[in-house]
Amino acid sequence: MASDLPQLVEADVNPVLALPERVFALDARIRLLPRRTHDPYLRRLR
Repeated sequence: MASDLPQLVEADVNPVLALPERVFALDARIRLLPRRTHDPYLRRLR
């Protein structure tokens, strides 16, 4: 999951129900970095 979502900061998946044919996340909390917009005209102030 972290390689697919580079903005992933934290993932708490608990509890997980694992059956022979599938897996269920019964509760999950995901924290992502804020999305930054790229503005080519924005200059950095020094």
